[in-house]
Parts: sequence; structure tokens; C-alpha cells
Amino acid sequence: MLKLVDRYIFKELFDPFIFGLLSFSLILSASMVMFELVRAVVISGMPILIALKIFIFRLPAVVVYIFPMATLLAALLGFSRLSKDSEITAFRASGVSLSRLMYPVIIFGLLISVVNFLFYEIVVPESNKAAKNLLIVTALEKAPRIEENVFVPEFQDGVLKRVFFAKKLENQAMKGVIVQEFSNGTLSKIINAKEALWLDKEKTWRFFDGIIYLLSSDGEYKHLVRFDEQSIAIKFSPADLYRDERKPEEMSIASLRRYIGLKEKMGEKVTSLQIQLNMKIAIPFASLVFVLLGAPLGLSPRRASSSVGLGLSIIVIFAYYVLMFFSMALGELGLISPPLAAWLPNIITALISYRFIRQAGLA
Repeated sequence: MLKLVDRYIFKELFDPFIFGLLSFSLILSASMVMFELVRAVVISGMPILIALKIFIFRLPAVVVYIFPMATLLAALLGFSRLSKDSEITAFRASGVSLSRLMYPVIIFGLLISVVNFLFYEIVVPESNKAAKNLLIVTALEKAPRIEENVFVPEFQDGVLKRVFFAKKLENQAMKGVIVQEFSNGTLSKIINAKEALWLDKEKTWRFFDGIIYLLSSDGEYKHLVRFDEQSIAIKFSPADLYRDERKPEEMSIASLRRYIGLKEKMGEKVTSLQIQLNMKIAIPFASLVFVLLGAPLGLSPRRASSSVGLGLSIIVIFAYYVLMFFSMALGELGLISPPLAAWLPNIITALISYRFIRQAGLA
């Protein structure tokens, strides 16, 4: 059960955290999302309602990076106020050491990290997919779109169920279609068709001039069926096919792991994907290292104002993300491992935090 001092520190951190969340959301959403959408509305003629929906769908991906920033600001402003109003001195006089004050700070950082991790894992992939799907549907309504060599794997309960390939995809039609279906990890059926057409009302694909090969468990052909026209239930719509190649930010950790495994089997380089996989954990837990950095930095009364705290937070975060891009580049070049490339900024920030904590007497 939390003691009175813990609840008090929690409150001192929570109020500026909400302030930071709102402030940074306004700043970053305007620079990272809004400008691009305004250009799309003015130059490309995108409907304002569609642009607003895309903005809402893209906002969660921005908020993931705002959580650590808001946590840093919360610690800075919270401990600045405690120091300015001599409450740190009052805590010491009542027998509460500075190191004891770090307990609720650590718990607060852990809670925000877990919330951010769950948000990144559950909400962000779905919102990114919704935004991309809406963009594709809007683009297809205005002009034809052509893609070649479309490849899409389909999983069910973590097991490969179907592999879908089209030599050419143009709006609602495909040319040179191959569908491989798997049963218990073994190839069981191959569908080869010259053409396929998406039926929007029936939500299914109609294949034309094709052959269905049925395979036995040992991989031998056991049956062959030719057809002129046949409807086949495949869950991918044209928008789904255009949406791939899927990006890491559109997948959960489990989905990205499966995707990396599939790419490895295809002989493709997966270093970048492995870095992104580790980033899905490293970024949320940046909140913990930032709250540990903000507490000792905030003990100076000179940093008590919200504007100064906001400015200092931006400088620290900017340095962190420069370090993050640098470490990712080292990982891409193979100079360090993908996990280290993702976690190196957190490790360095944690070491700097520990040094400031020792100097401030919070350890």
C-alpha cells in the first residue's frame, strides 16, 4: 500500500505529465502529421473529412514518442517545484531521505512504460493500418494504381496458412496469380490462374482460366482440376494487397517476429526489421530512464517554470533521438547487434541519469 509521501510524489508527477502529454501532442502532431495532410488537402484535393480521419488514425503513432517526453517534463517540473518551495528540505527534516523519494519516481516511470508498451503493441498497429488503408482506398478512387510482384503471406494462430502472389495488380484485377495453401505447415494446394477479379459486393475474388493442384502429405500431386471461372474466398481485398509490403509499425511484436522469420526463409536481409522489433520495447521503456534523469535535473529552483522545463525537455529529447538514429545506423551497418542498436540510447541515458542522481544525493 502506498504511503502518504508516495501518493504526494505521484500527484506532483501526474499533473505536469498530463500537461506535457497535451503540449507535446500539439507540437509534434502539427509538425509530423498535420503539415503533410494540409498539403494533401490543398494540392491533391483530399476531402477534409478523410484528412481528419487520417490525422486521428496517425496520432497514436506520435503519442508513443510523446510518453517519454511527458515523463521527463513531469519529473523536471515536479522536483523543481518541490525544490523551489523548500519541500525537499521539509522531507529531510521529517526523516525522509532523498533516496526514499526516488521509490515513487521509479514506480511512476515503470507504470508509464508499461502503459506505453501496451499502447504501442495494441493500438498503434491497428491505427496505422487503418490510416494506410484509408489513404489507399482514397487514392484508388481517383486514379488507377499498378503494382508488380505482389507477395502476401497469411497466418492463422501463428502458423502459415496461405501465400498469395500476383505478377501484376491493377486496381481490382490481378494477372498471373498463384495461391499456395498450407495444412499443418505442409503445402496442400496450389491455385494457378491467369487472372482474378475482386467482387466488391460478394467480398471475394473470382479466378479465371486456372488450375487447382491438390497435393498429398509427401508433396506429390494427387489431383488436378481445371476451371474457366471460380470464386475463391481469400480474406485479402485489393486495398490489403496494396498495403503490403507491411511496415513494422503496422505489426505487433508477435506479427513482426513471424514476418522476420518468413523474410529470413526467403533469404532477405532482416537487420532493419530486427532493430525495429527491439525498438518496440526500447521506446516505451525510455519513460523509465527519462523520469530518472528528470528528477535530479529538476532539483534546481531555476528550472521551476513550465516554459523552461518544456524547453529543457525538448533539448534532452532531441539529443536522445539523435543518439537513437546514430545507434540505428550502426546497427544497420552491422557494427553492433540489433538489440544493442535499439537499447543503446536507453543504456547511455540511464548511465547519465545515475551520475546526476549520485550528484544530487538521490541514490
